[in-house]
Amino acid sequence: MIIRLPTVRRLCAVTALAGGALLARGADTPSGAPIQPKSGDFVFSLLPKSLQRNPDLEMTVNTEFTDYGRLLRRVTPQQPMYYMTYAIGYRQLGEAVGGEHSPPPAQLEQALRQSLAKNGFLPATREHAPSLVIFYFWGSHNRMDREMEAQFPELAAKYRLERAMLVGGHHEVDTMARVMQFGENLTDLTPQYEYLRDQIVDDLYYVVASAYDFTALTHKERKLVWRTTMTVNAQGVSMKETLTPLIATAAPYFGRETSDPVIAERRISRWGVIMGEPRVVEGPQPARAPQEAGGAASASPKQAAPTPAPHK
Repeated sequence: MIIRLPTVRRLCAVTALAGGALLARGADTPSGAPIQPKSGDFVFSLLPKSLQRNPDLEMTVNTEFTDYGRLLRRVTPQQPMYYMTYAIGYRQLGEAVGGEHSPPPAQLEQALRQSLAKNGFLPATREHAPSLVIFYFWGSHNRMDREMEAQFPELAAKYRLERAMLVGGHHEVDTMARVMQFGENLTDLTPQYEYLRDQIVDDLYYVVASAYDFTALTHKERKLVWRTTMTVNAQGVSMKETLTPLIATAAPYFGRETSDPVIAERRISRWGVIMGEPRVVEGPQPARAPQEAGGAASASPKQAAPTPAPHK
């Protein structure tokens, strides 16, 4: 059996991150009490994911707010905000590949609505006019093979930065651009960085949801409020079986700013069943609203069309 180097690095990174999470739980455990990991924690299979009955999905979720978005009130289930959705549809980015099959759009719409509702975002009705329009699209972003990368290094670099945007937003783009120009330094080599790097250099399935101010759009003005990008490693799994669990895993982070990309794993069944709750391996809790957080903020997304990467 051949295990690709990024897979080995990812395994080491997840093991280190999971160990850190276990130690963190141990700090809150009374002295002498045994630590009982959750079912499925820290269990790895050497079988390729394509042959596993219940593969673990390796995911990232990242939400960025604009300066304008930080001025708006915090949305909660007790104080909801209403929205309309607009499906841009399936987009294959990066290197073109064949054999991909998108989930039914209605299935993704339902998953998105269920996840948005958990944080108080509800579909507009006759009684409740929309405050937001949420544009969303999904697809894959595939890397070039090594021969093509050697022949077209500028295009390969462009694709890598596009995947960095999907994985971690503007902060991860800046980090990857620096590494591509100057190389990695010792302070970079943390388990979280290595996990994110491996996610960026590999093939991805993704979903992007961008919330725009409804009133501004009616005046032909685009005011981006927040954008959530979700990715899942595409090795050994299909788009049909991964995008719905990916959207469900991202539910706590819609409309909640993350200071760093959230790394999560979720086990699925090949029979289309989502098995249990996602396990956040490492990552921040969703940020509080700006009026509560005292102005702590990360880099803002640009006020642009609701796509982080140009369509090829």
